[in-house]
Amino acid sequence: MLRMVLSRLAAMLAVLFAVSVLVFGLGSLIPGDLTSVIVGQEGATTQQFEEVRRNLGLDKPLPVQYARWLGNALRGDLGTSPITGRSVSSDLAQQIPVSVELAVLCLIFSTALGLPAGIVAAVHANRRLDVLIRSLLLFAFSVPTFVIGILLLLVGSRVAPDLFRVAFTAWSQDPVSHVRSMVMPLLTITFPMAAMTMQMTRSAMLEVLSDPFIVTARAAGVRLQRIQYLHALRNALPPIVTFIGFQFGVMLGGLIVVEQIFSLPGLGRAMLEAIATRDYPMVTATTLVFAVAFVLINAVIDLLYPVLDPRQRPR
Repeated sequence: MLRMVLSRLAAMLAVLFAVSVLVFGLGSLIPGDLTSVIVGQEGATTQQFEEVRRNLGLDKPLPVQYARWLGNALRGDLGTSPITGRSVSSDLAQQIPVSVELAVLCLIFSTALGLPAGIVAAVHANRRLDVLIRSLLLFAFSVPTFVIGILLLLVGSRVAPDLFRVAFTAWSQDPVSHVRSMVMPLLTITFPMAAMTMQMTRSAMLEVLSDPFIVTARAAGVRLQRIQYLHALRNALPPIVTFIGFQFGVMLGGLIVVEQIFSLPGLGRAMLEAIATRDYPMVTATTLVFAVAFVLINAVIDLLYPVLDPRQRPR
């Protein structure tokens, strides 16, 4: 078991290294560079450009630049924003909790809604209850996220003006206002996620319910509810957990629209603003955070497989 964990961790570190190379390489391929943002395009001389490039180390070969950037990143130094003049790491420390909180809450509520709905839909497959559940949740999934957000803003301004008017407030400042500021963003992304979770759960459950061991359990006189809600669900969990983890990673990157609509100071909105202002250090840093989060989440899921499925445990 220990050997398996160490091998998975080694593979994760290799992937993280490849991700860092890819992120740095893509940042280097962006038209222009940090020099043009600091010096400006109009009235700048060639000597000014060369001096700034030399001070920033941009005149060095790419491998040398990467080694320097990676060393600083490992120490928590992701550079300074030329737009705001603040440390990128300090800005990320304020933005990451907002996005993580929204993503975790969405994961909890969408799983609490989609998992039972998928189980019930699979148990009553092709019956009225199944059709009703699938129709309601898949309708929510078919509506784009930005449309849901805009509709919630329009309805909220009339029905729940307190939720509509309140700006984002940190938990440390006012817990009640913080909860109110997160309600609408959470509703915007929870129902589409719940619909996808329901569909995946239903498909996995239907596949397991047709396995021979289910027929054997029924023939042995095991209670039908125990078969459906215990044995079948336990064997259907690995693909469901994989899907939920994958969606969590995708959702972190997909919060750009929600955070922009509701003015949440999270990673998605920060990345969008950094792209608009050509804030190269911030673009690279947010991209790296999203990529690392996705890799770490999938690594955790990979380590959960032997726990969920004893057949994958080393002998």
